[in-house]
Parts: sequence; structure tokens; C-alpha cells
Amino acid sequence: MRTLLFVLLTSFSLPAFAQSSLGIRGAALSFGLVEDEDGEYRGEGRVAVDVAVTGYHGFQGDLAYSDTGAGGIGTLAAHVYMTPKEGQKYGLFAAISDVDDRAMMYGSIGAEGMLALGERTTVEARAGVGWGDGGLDYIFAGGAVAHRLSPALELELSLDVADFDEIGLSATTYDAGLRATYSPEGAPWGVYASVGQSGVTGGDSSTRFGLGVEITLGTAGGTAPHTRLFRTPDPVAPLLRRGLW
Repeated sequence: MRTLLFVLLTSFSLPAFAQSSLGIRGAALSFGLVEDEDGEYRGEGRVAVDVAVTGYHGFQGDLAYSDTGAGGIGTLAAHVYMTPKEGQKYGLFAAISDVDDRAMMYGSIGAEGMLALGERTTVEARAGVGWGDGGLDYIFAGGAVAHRLSPALELELSLDVADFDEIGLSATTYDAGLRATYSPEGAPWGVYASVGQSGVTGGDSSTRFGLGVEITLGTAGGTAPHTRLFRTPDPVAPLLRRGLW
């Protein structure tokens, strides 16, 4: 809960922040509610800022919060990337997460990239390794496809997979999602609806439904790689939702 409050408080400073002379190209804020399979409503939120370092290099910083039945997960992530030509974007990322009310932390590092497939479609992919308290380590990979059906409506389909091989824990988890975002053409705000499923291969799974709002500033948003923000998936969240860690 402390992390969520920090996310919301940070959002109030974004308009002034985006108008500063720090090279900030864009920023985005989203927050909403997710209904899990038990009918419980849980909060989620994210703040992301995109900063130009040079004409071809940039930095993206994320602060996110997601509530689960096993505790709230606060995540801080950093992405450094290059845009060598129009329609291409790739780089490295690192993220660290903390679980509220539990002495648990874990982190991930890896590589990621985006590629435009025409004017309306972008694909995104990433892969990396991670570690956590108690000797946990894992490898993960994922991807997403975003397609703009119209100037106001966008669909995004994503899939993330992680493999854990520890004494007492050998599992492959997945997290799949479909998200639709409606934003009136030219408006700095939008609404989204999502459905997601996460679980363990060969085991049980859970389905989530979400609704929320988002605000974009500057050049953030759209399906073009040079303005679209990288996602920050959480490879460990499916374990927490299943009570396996």
C-alpha cells in the first residue's frame, strides 16, 4: 500500500516534470482495479517516464504496484535503449521488486527490443535472468504484439514465461494477457479493459479482469517504437498468486 500511495503522489508532479528541460520526451500514468478468480478487487498502478539522452539513445524509468492475494508487489525498473533507425528500438533493462508485509525481494536483468510491422503494429520481445531471496533464481522470456485498430482503439496481446529450477521448486510459469485501450484521438487520457491468465504449466491457473484509466504526456503512447513505452512484466508474480513462494 505504501508503494501505491507513492505512485499516486508521484503522478501529481508529472505535468510539471514533463515540461522541464531534462530532456523528458513523455510520461504515462495508469491505475485501475483487477478482479481475481475469488471475486476480490485489487489495485494496480504504474508511472513511467521516457528521457532522451542523445538523438539515438534514451532512458525509461518505471514505478509500478500490483496487489495480489500474497501481498502487494512494488517494482522499480530502468531501461536504457537505442533507436538506430525508424521502427526499431532495443536495449537493456533491470528491475527490482519488493513484496509488502513480507521480507521478500527479487530482481531481473535482460535485453529487450521493439520492431514496427507497418504503421499500426509493433512487436516487442525480451529475455533475461533473475534472482530472489532464499536462493531463488530463474530465466524468463516474453513478448507482445500491439495493433491499432483505429486512431482511438488499440489491442495488445502478451505472453511471458519463466522457468524456476530449485530444490523443492521446479516449475514453469506463464502470464498471458489481452488489453484493449480506448483513447479519443488527440486526447491525453484513455480507458482500458484487460483479461489475463497466469499459472503453472501442468497445474492450476487463475484468470483476472481489469479496468482502469491512463494519462499520457508528451510523445508517450501509440504503437510506434520510438514513442511506445517498454512493458515491465513480473516473472515471479504467478508464483506469488499460486502461493508457491
